[in-house]
Amino acid sequence: MKKILKEYFTFSRKERTALIILILLISVFIVLPYIIPFKKEKLIINEQLQQQVTQLLVKDSLSNNSLTTNEISNEKPYTENLVYEMFEFNPNTINEEGWKKLGLKDKTIKTILNYRSKGGKFKTAEDIRKIWGLKKEDADRIIPYVKIENKASNAINTKSDAVKTTLKIDINIASPQEWLSIPNIDRSTVYKIIKYKEKLGGFLIIQQVKETYGLTDSLFKTIEPYLILQTIKIKKININSVDEYSLSTHPYISKDVAKAIIIYRAQHGAYTKIDDIKKIVFIKEELYQKISPYLAVE
Repeated sequence: MKKILKEYFTFSRKERTALIILILLISVFIVLPYIIPFKKEKLIINEQLQQQVTQLLVKDSLSNNSLTTNEISNEKPYTENLVYEMFEFNPNTINEEGWKKLGLKDKTIKTILNYRSKGGKFKTAEDIRKIWGLKKEDADRIIPYVKIENKASNAINTKSDAVKTTLKIDINIASPQEWLSIPNIDRSTVYKIIKYKEKLGGFLIIQQVKETYGLTDSLFKTIEPYLILQTIKIKKININSVDEYSLSTHPYISKDVAKAIIIYRAQHGAYTKIDDIKKIVFIKEELYQKISPYLAVE
């Protein structure tokens, strides 16, 4: 193995001479530039040609939008700093000075004023977006401050208020048609109110209408301004002749109370006055005040 390596890495005399010459040549080429510097030729610039090339580049940028004049001249683009003031306004009445305070450009303001002069009206805030030349960011900025007075709506509300003050129904004698003339009330609710009045024997106060099954607080508050109580027309129950079942159908009298009234009558005879029912243990003062207007002794 050693013999093979020795023969492989051993050079002859000619080979050694050639290697030395090669090394010397490489060294000369490396050192030569430092000894003999090359003379640089001065670059001659044709200024007229340079201007022509620049002009061509500008024209090309304007047509292809690939290069802007500002980029060629290395100048910063001019940015207009608008100063504006935000406030609530009606686009149908605000003047030119007001539009300027909002930060709109003169050209856009002129378009708006021309639109209004020809009879144009802004019905909603979003109608402002239809103005030609108005930027989206400007529209987004001013629309939240738009306040448009709707005269038609005000007229309807005024008319509605007038109806509220003139349209009144007597809850004890009103017909179904009269009940239906009240806004926001349907036939089903009217039927329930009238049926409850009949079971009760008549209303003593307007608040009793609220006791109607299925009538919500919100609906009662809506219809209450239309209700009056001028006629006290109460159907009374004769506690000396009524049976237990009929008495228990009254909304204020439970089955237990009805049974107690009948039993007391059977044990002590006919009632001579309404106050006699207060002797029954089941009937407290509060219940007595509630049911006594609907009872009679005959």
